[in-house]
Amino acid sequence: MTLRWRITILTAVMIAIASSVIGLASYLNVSQAQMTSIDSSLQNSLGSNPKRVLERALPRGGNPNDFYSAVAIGVIDSAGTVAVLRPAGTQGNPEEFPTLPVEEIQSDSNQAISFTDVSTGESYRLLARPAGRDFLVIAVTSLADFRTTMNQILFSTILFVLGVTILGALASWLIVRKFFAPVESMIASASAIAQGDISQRVPNAPAGTELGDLSVSLNTMINSLTESITRVETSEQTLRNFISDASHEIRTPLTVIRGYIEILRAESSGASERDIRAIGRIDSESQRLERLVTSLLELDTQQSSSIMQTTFRLDELIALHFADLESISPRPITYQLEELTIEGDPSAWEQLLRNIVQNISRYTPAQSEVGVELRSIHVNNQNWVEFVVNDCGPGIPVEKRTEVFSRFSRLDPSRSTQSGGFGLGMSIVKAVVDAHFGLIELGESPCGGLQIRIQVPQQNV
Repeated sequence: MTLRWRITILTAVMIAIASSVIGLASYLNVSQAQMTSIDSSLQNSLGSNPKRVLERALPRGGNPNDFYSAVAIGVIDSAGTVAVLRPAGTQGNPEEFPTLPVEEIQSDSNQAISFTDVSTGESYRLLARPAGRDFLVIAVTSLADFRTTMNQILFSTILFVLGVTILGALASWLIVRKFFAPVESMIASASAIAQGDISQRVPNAPAGTELGDLSVSLNTMINSLTESITRVETSEQTLRNFISDASHEIRTPLTVIRGYIEILRAESSGASERDIRAIGRIDSESQRLERLVTSLLELDTQQSSSIMQTTFRLDELIALHFADLESISPRPITYQLEELTIEGDPSAWEQLLRNIVQNISRYTPAQSEVGVELRSIHVNNQNWVEFVVNDCGPGIPVEKRTEVFSRFSRLDPSRSTQSGGFGLGMSIVKAVVDAHFGLIELGESPCGGLQIRIQVPQQNV
């Protein structure tokens, strides 16, 4: 649930509670006032001298001007017998006198009480006053109109609470929506920046407010980050250009050195053992330097934004390179390859596969099993290719799996470049995967070795 909905719901709940409390207090006050008015009418009907009520309540015969009375007058003797002196209504159309709770009246004859007629289920209010030692004069009135009025007030109060709550919630929603408009703009700008559009800036909110201060702070931070990113990208590009230029420049003297080595080898028939060993040493070191230059140029090529796009069978390319692994380093290889055609750079994939094969040959024990899988998967409504290689070598510790993608990274610092390469193999693999808009993940194979999982879309976008 979003913050705006939480604020709106909380406001509506608070309005509902406040209006309910006000409505309940009003209902109770009106009820008390109505009951006080009823009791007053009962007291007025009995007067200050209840004995005189007996004379006033006697029937006077038919009277065309007879008025309506809501209060009935009766008398209860010491035996509990009830006699009606004057019914409620008019003399021509009297209302039925209720059945009285005589015992309750006799037990407390100084307080007005409410009771329910057991025969009709109607509610009444009763006030009794003593008229001598043997009689109680009573005044009774129906509470039907009181109940109807209070029910109407209760219904109106409920409608009032609901109406005020709905209007308050609507007003709160509109206010919160207007208040959060700058926040939504900030979120949209931040999302664009997160996706790489560093030219975006957070819209400025009203100055002097918390959102205004936040927008200024965020824009200042974004400017600083943009400058830092620009400096880093410039430095990386400069370093990349330097490595590329240096690698190209080194190739020329290397070619000359290799040529002179061949001349020296051809004329070394009468040379001493020391000279022959020196020539061999120069030859091996020049070859190693040539391999380093080649790897750097390949890495630079794969990290460039432009790759050659063509359609090719990836399963055939994988089978070809792992067949080479079987021929140069016999070991059992299991294949689970679907026939898949992808769009990409086949030469880049050849370099990726060559590096993986070289790593398996170099770091896994002889005769250890290797599993190769290629399948099509469906991710986010798009067809992807998943390429998985499982070996039974020593594997890579979890904390080191990210490090191997860095340039010149070696897990064993003591490993020499003669046996361990230059630490550029996995960097080139990742660069190829990135150039094809894919993902690479290192894990543990079922036999405890290294698992390489690569996923790329079948058609690059």
